[in-house]
Amino acid sequence: MRERDNGIPRESSSEGGHAGVAWSFVAVQVVLLVAFVVTPRGDDWARTRWLNAAGLAAMAFGVTLGLWSALRLGRGLTPSPLPNGAVDLVTRGPYRWVRHPMYTAVILIVAGVAIRSASVLVAAEAVALAVLFNVKARWEERRLVETFPSYRDYRESTGRFLPARHARRRRTGG
Repeated sequence: MRERDNGIPRESSSEGGHAGVAWSFVAVQVVLLVAFVVTPRGDDWARTRWLNAAGLAAMAFGVTLGLWSALRLGRGLTPSPLPNGAVDLVTRGPYRWVRHPMYTAVILIVAGVAIRSASVLVAAEAVALAVLFNVKARWEERRLVETFPSYRDYRESTGRFLPARHARRRRTGG
């Protein structure tokens, strides 16, 4: 690992063979998203007003959360699950409540689309994407602990995709 000017380690994209695994996750994610977009909508369940509204609400919240997360991450935003060394560990904004708000945002958007699609196949693709994000996040967190030693405490006090119900209070003054 290389050191940043402020002493925080940063991981180069080629260290330890992590880059290949990281980009494999991205490739599978892209394939799932493309499949999700091109899969025809169905008639496997009734498209009620309530389901339509729930789907739209999930999509709107997902888009809002995604934009907020991207803005908060700033130069640290990258498609790769490896830290790019451009920023310190981000624990503010939506990252105060969840460790992976960008993944949560995409899950919400695809869940909303799946609900509105009335297609079991589209819903299955949404579930597959959520499972991929869980596996990817677990792998990413091991890299984050290597890059940011304080990530261990953050991980213990913050939920992965949803706010933690019984998280420890952070020791940041309150």
